[in-house]
This record gives sequence, C-alpha cells and structure tokens, in this order.
Amino acid sequence: MSWASRTIVLVVLGIALLAGLTACGGDDPEPTATPQPPAPEPTATPVPDAPAMDADPTATPTPLPPGATAPPATATPTPRPAPTATPTAIPAVEGFDAEAYFSGKTIKIIVGFAPGGGYDGYSRLLGEAIERLMPGNPKVIVTNLPGGGGLRGLQETMRSRPDGLTIHPMAPRHPAAEAAGIDREGFDIETVNLIGTPSFNDDHLTMCVRRDIATSWEEVLALGRPITTGTSAPGGDMVGGQFVEALGGPIKVIYGYEGTSEVLAAIDRGELDATTRCDFEYISNLYPGWYEDRLLVPLFWSRTPVSQEFLDRMGTGLQSDELPHLFDVVDANEEQQAVFKLAQSLESLARTFVLPPDVPEEIVLTWQRIFRDIVNDPEFIAKAELAERPVKYGDPAILVEGLRTAAGFSDEARELFATLYGAG
Repeated sequence: MSWASRTIVLVVLGIALLAGLTACGGDDPEPTATPQPPAPEPTATPVPDAPAMDADPTATPTPLPPGATAPPATATPTPRPAPTATPTAIPAVEGFDAEAYFSGKTIKIIVGFAPGGGYDGYSRLLGEAIERLMPGNPKVIVTNLPGGGGLRGLQETMRSRPDGLTIHPMAPRHPAAEAAGIDREGFDIETVNLIGTPSFNDDHLTMCVRRDIATSWEEVLALGRPITTGTSAPGGDMVGGQFVEALGGPIKVIYGYEGTSEVLAAIDRGELDATTRCDFEYISNLYPGWYEDRLLVPLFWSRTPVSQEFLDRMGTGLQSDELPHLFDVVDANEEQQAVFKLAQSLESLARTFVLPPDVPEEIVLTWQRIFRDIVNDPEFIAKAELAERPVKYGDPAILVEGLRTAAGFSDEARELFATLYGAG
C-alpha cells in the first residue's frame, strides 16, 4: 500500500474514537452573528505579479493523465485508509508526467474567509510558489468565498471536479466537528484528500483585551460582566475563549465574523473587547499602529509559553513567567484540561490544504510532494517572513494521532469536546 493511501485522509479511526461524543448528529446550525454586511459573492483574484488568468478554470473539463480515470464530482467518493506513519520524503510518481498534465492549466484556490487574514494571505503566497514550482508552471487564481467559519468554501471545493485543479485551505474545526458527530453537510472526513499545511503552529496563543477595558485578568473579574470576543464559528483560534465560557468564566464568544480582518476591525471600533489574534502576523499586516498606541494587553496564554519579545512589543512591562496560563484563570479538572489540549492540538493544523474526493492518487501524490518542496523553498520562506507569516510544514497525519487521545474520555469530557465544536 502506497504512502499516499496511508496519509491522505482522516477516516473511521477518528469517528470510532469519538462516536459517542454527542447525540447531536444533525446539520450544524449557522452561527448567530453580530450584525455583519452580507457575505460577498465569490471574487476571483489573480495572485500578485501573476499574468492575466482565466476567470473560471472549472468551466471546461480538463482531461486526466493517460490511463487515469475519475468519476464525476457527484459520484460516491471512495474512502481511503487512515495514515499510519509520517514519511521523510515523497517520491515522484513513476509513469505520471506531471509537467504535461499541469502545463497550460489554471489552479483555483478557494479561500473560505474574507481577504486580508491568514487563510487568504498564505493562499496568495502559496499561489505564487505554485506558479513557479509546480511542474508545467500552471497559473493560479485565488477566490474568496467566506461563510460558516470556512465551511462554504470547503463545500464548494468538495463539489469541484476531481482533477487536482481546485484546492482549499481547510479550517480544522470541520474535521474535528465531523469526528465529534456534528454533520458538516457536503464534507466527509473519510474521503477528503489532505495535502498539508504551510503554517503548522505550536507557538503560544494569547488572549488579549483592549487596554480601556482591563489590563489584567483580575480587572476582568472585577468588571462584573463577561468580556466579548469574536470569531467565525466554533473551534479555530477561539477554543480557549470557548473553554473559559463553557466552564463559567467571564468570556462571551460571538460568532459570525468572516475572518481575521473583520475580527480586528471589530476590536478597532470597540465592538469587541478581546481577541486571540494579537500576534505579529495579524497586527503587523492590518493594524501596525496598535503597537504604538498600546491598544491591547495580554491576559493569558496557552499552548507554549509567551516570548519576552512578544510581551515587550505589546508594551506590557511583564516578564514571560508573569503572564498566567489559561489553566491559571479557569478551574478545570484534569480531564477537562485534556479535552482542551486535544482541541488546541487540532487547531495547530489550521490551513491544511485539501483536494476534493476521488482525485487520482498520482495527482494527490504530486501535490503532496510539490507542497513540501514549496514549504522548504527559500524564496517562499523569505516572502512569508517579509509578510510576517511563519512557515512550518504540518503533516495531516497529526490530526489522526491527536484524535487517538480521546479514546478514554468520559461522557462529560466528550460532551465538552463537542461543545467546543458547536454541538453544545
């Protein structure tokens, strides 16, 4: 059995481990949003410095390589086995001429969030690198299709023709929710083809609050009301805020924002009190003046300790060992803490790029190999660093490994996990 077959999908393993997570098996309801403008229609935008591109690469069916067959996008997809190991290299597929296949084609990246945020930014950086490093030098367009915490873009990708010409940076909340028994209509973790993420993140995640609201967790407790924070849908960067809220802490998470740019705009106008999107890659790109104005103050951290550089840049006057951890500000037992650690580990794989079901294996393998080349490419890394977007390869097999830790959860812990992904 090839490595691609072992590492492409999240399958029955995750479902079996978390089958009892919740009795709620129906469609995940649309999140209740703070009033927002209507979601824009999809807009296709060429990646920067790229030549003019076709408006719709899926309009004309593209022939598959000799000897390869693919059913129509509406056919019942074929499940693939779960990954069992992480390889050190991905070889070229013998007999498959990737250069001939991708030459003259246009690849479409469907982003499920609004322009300006991390999902959009990494996709445009990746688009430039694909045009340069993918065999055949295909053109790339980036289309933004926000809605449902990235679900709308994911669903559109899953409906696309299985020819390897449409990819999507998936939010991990969707495979996690499926594993929790929460149906994501139009998406199946048994059949999606996983490529990898260029932004594996095991660095600190910090909750920051507007300085005019509070300057410490003690001041938050003294407010007599919860502080508000926002995100697109349950899961994602806000699992820490949701965890505090689920255990009765003074945080209220508001859903319905269509990406980082909308969340930070809400912070800027005082609509929200707090956010986790206060690290360099977000503020430097969208609101660099916040550093000078000292707009935000860190409240607590999770995942890995906060660097002194971050605290100094935020103007806190704190030392790195003085900022409390999430578990210092909320009363959580050992199993509840394990639930949070699992949810947060899944979120480390944000922006895992995926292909729709039934893409021929030789095309999936080619994508995985070229994707690794891109993430290790000096020019790609340099451009990402210039945009303050950290680059680190994340293998999707980590998703399955993380789900194994849930095997011994109690019913109460499974319910909490489901709550973090929208089933509460």
